[in-house]
Amino acid sequence: MVNITVKYAFIGWYYKTVTNESLIIIPGIYKSASPNDEKSHAFVMVIRDGYECLYYRYNISEFNPKGTDSSKFMIRIGQNKFSENEVVLSLPAIRLIPSTDIEYDAYTDLLIKDWSRIIGKGSESKSKIPSLKLSITRPPFIPYSVRGYIFFNDTTPYPFSFTHPNVMGIFAYVPFLECNHGIISMSHRSSGMIEFINMENNGIIEDRIDLENGSGYIEKDWGVNFPESWIWSQSNTFINEKEEKRSSILISIADIPLVSSDNPLLKVPYLKDFLHFPGRIIVFYHAKSNITYNFSTYNLFSKVIDLVIDMDENNSSMQYVQYVKLHVIDISNGLNLEIHIKRKAGNGIPLRSPSKRFGKMALMIEESLDAELNVKLWRSGKDSQEEEVIFNDQSVVSGLEIVGNVWWIVSKLSAAKG
Repeated sequence: MVNITVKYAFIGWYYKTVTNESLIIIPGIYKSASPNDEKSHAFVMVIRDGYECLYYRYNISEFNPKGTDSSKFMIRIGQNKFSENEVVLSLPAIRLIPSTDIEYDAYTDLLIKDWSRIIGKGSESKSKIPSLKLSITRPPFIPYSVRGYIFFNDTTPYPFSFTHPNVMGIFAYVPFLECNHGIISMSHRSSGMIEFINMENNGIIEDRIDLENGSGYIEKDWGVNFPESWIWSQSNTFINEKEEKRSSILISIADIPLVSSDNPLLKVPYLKDFLHFPGRIIVFYHAKSNITYNFSTYNLFSKVIDLVIDMDENNSSMQYVQYVKLHVIDISNGLNLEIHIKRKAGNGIPLRSPSKRFGKMALMIEESLDAELNVKLWRSGKDSQEEEVIFNDQSVVSGLEIVGNVWWIVSKLSAAKG
């Protein structure tokens, strides 16, 4: 058993289950750098589209882990249970910590700054700020108690070896990385039921989600700080796929510091560029063939051909739309992976995440649950006109996060390919 409260500043598990909508559950723990700081706590987040994230806070003493270093784990937070095989929830509304107006205003300012740099191609486009603010919609907060259970069948752990102990590959052995990533299950089937009980409406069961024949995915993050900038997307539900188990894709491209993110050396001109780099985890699990394709940084045969992040205004709806285009290849076998993602900016769910800069779980992330994602995986033939299409499909319930100065990531990868 690992004493997480000593070893890590944070650890969290991300459970995603999709039926006709996406349901996200994130249990975890956050430890402040200051001893006995009241900011340290355990938590459970419940996220679904159209509502504010339900953030249930628990004392650290109510967090009880077992086997957290492996895919075989079980943790309890209060009366709630989480493992690689099941989730059991009993979350009373009295534990809820809604976001404050001050938190939300700071979150909005961060979004506007990030977006203006995308529009300005690295420089802040201040002329667009008034129209950008109009794109942001604050989801309603309802004080739900949540109860129910989810069972996972036929889980698909990420394939590992000595050189690739987890999805981070050889980087898993680097001890000073601020944030680490793991995949518990790329794809599985889910069953169960979750109830939402409105405590402001006489405690009635206002919504009941049937998760029978759901499609699932589980990952985890741990370390001392989230990256300053990243693009993250995940989908495990595709429109045309008929297999019982579904294909699944993870894209995570981040600004990775080689020293602590608060190290003063990162403020030294010219030197800072040598102290951080754009790292990527890009894996696609093809359910029909039961093969996992890897285009991550540590795969020395893989290369980013194109990465575009942009946003523009839909004049008819006055709503900004964000776009991501990514093309990666593996030159060892002629594999190509091309991804197109689109979402309405400002319609996502604000999430808290661990932040060394703010010294707390800060409201910093806009996560969309309804992004449109198109994936094409193919193998090029000897003749440039020939191609063997392995997978070509679309998802309309994909997760997407675009956080921080992502233009730096785009510019660095563009320079590398040039």
